[in-house]
Amino acid sequence: MFKTTSRAAGPLQALTLACLLLAGAAVPAMAQSDYEPSAAAPIGPQGAVPDPNEPPKRRLDRLEREVNEVRSIVLQARATGRPVEIKDAGPDPDVVALQSKLDDIETTLRNQTGQLEVMGHDLGLAKQDAADAKAAAAGLADRVDKLEKQLAALTTPPPPPAPPANEAAVPPAGAGPAAPAGDGGDPKADYNQAKQLLLNGDYPSAAAAFQAYIDNHSDQPNVNAARYWLGEVKFAQEDYNGAASVLIAAIRGWPQTSWAPDAVLKLSLSLIRLNKPDDACSTLTEFERRYPHAPAALKARAATARVQAQCAK
Repeated sequence: MFKTTSRAAGPLQALTLACLLLAGAAVPAMAQSDYEPSAAAPIGPQGAVPDPNEPPKRRLDRLEREVNEVRSIVLQARATGRPVEIKDAGPDPDVVALQSKLDDIETTLRNQTGQLEVMGHDLGLAKQDAADAKAAAAGLADRVDKLEKQLAALTTPPPPPAPPANEAAVPPAGAGPAAPAGDGGDPKADYNQAKQLLLNGDYPSAAAAFQAYIDNHSDQPNVNAARYWLGEVKFAQEDYNGAASVLIAAIRGWPQTSWAPDAVLKLSLSLIRLNKPDDACSTLTEFERRYPHAPAALKARAATARVQAQCAK
């Protein structure tokens, strides 16, 4: 009977074994002759390892020669009656190399699939965060609009009664100086004059001058800066309704200017004074989100304001 030394065989060994089985099954064992094949005949010419770069036609010719050699061995074994032992030359190098490449590809695909799943999960979280932030911003804008309307209603005084025909209008007691009449003067000069009044500590005159500038030069680029300074003056005068009103107008659109972070902080402090902690906390949240690079001193004051308003952490 024929015997193999390994269960795994390459394409060449399988073909050789098939030839042996077909030839050996047809005849019984015969007496031994002068031909004595090797007890362990390696497959292939002198046990050579096939060249993976060998051209297909040349390899086919070689395989045919090897099959003929095996057939000759089998025929001689039939004549001698001595069994031939087939020694397994090991797996085909081409098959081993191909299997290794397939294993590498499978591992790479598995890793990439895991990475894609992680990226998909992170993308879903990012989309949810963006949707939440958009909803929060929309809600805050709506609350700011409502607050602005409420402040406008609170800060709009009723019209004074008309004086008798034979009497001149007299300003009420304690009223500040009247705002300069709008004469369409030089915007730069009017702005500098208002700033100088503020630096001099003349808050009533500074407030009147900034209000006149806003009324007469609303088309100027620095009109929002004038609103900011007017809010500073009103905050110093403890007119928190007036300060909140002009500061809301100053920061509409969340400008990226040097005074914008301070204006947002002053607005939140005004809202705290007006006993509106929820609106103050929303404003402080926007302060942190809109102005992450604000000076450290402003960030410290904002943290203190969050404690005063008892904002959620």
